[in-house]
Amino acid sequence: MLIPLYDLFVGQKGKIERLNIDEESTKNRLIAMGITPGKFIELAHVSPFGDPLVFKIGEKKVVLRKSEASKIFVDVPYKIFSLLESDIGKYEIIDIKGGRNFVEEMKSMGLYKGVNINLVNKLGNRIIIDVDGKKYELGRGRAAKIFCKKVE
Repeated sequence: MLIPLYDLFVGQKGKIERLNIDEESTKNRLIAMGITPGKFIELAHVSPFGDPLVFKIGEKKVVLRKSEASKIFVDVPYKIFSLLESDIGKYEIIDIKGGRNFVEEMKSMGLYKGVNINLVNKLGNRIIIDVDGKKYELGRGRAAKIFCKKVE
């Protein structure tokens, strides 16, 4: 699956496929930093306001603006969505972002990294999920903090 570099999830790796950059000086600068097709790149850190982004290429770290990262395309085995962005279907939880209390509350519902869930319905601001036969209702804010990948 080909996605823009800025769509990677922290810790997710992708293989650089192409750079859609017209300006030669910018393209040459990125190539000099090691951002070349065929190399693997990982999102290491997102700044508090979402820009810039820190990536790892091998042992080297590089910092890119979101505008630059939007023009670099990587191949990934799967895309990670927040539960809020997901459609009805089966998913595996990749991560839960939030405070300790939120993470513990989600754990008590059976929601933690590696668990398979079924998104049953989306009704306005409510998301209905099924976890091991138990149905739970989550609001938009909570669903936005649960990240998952589609399971076939």
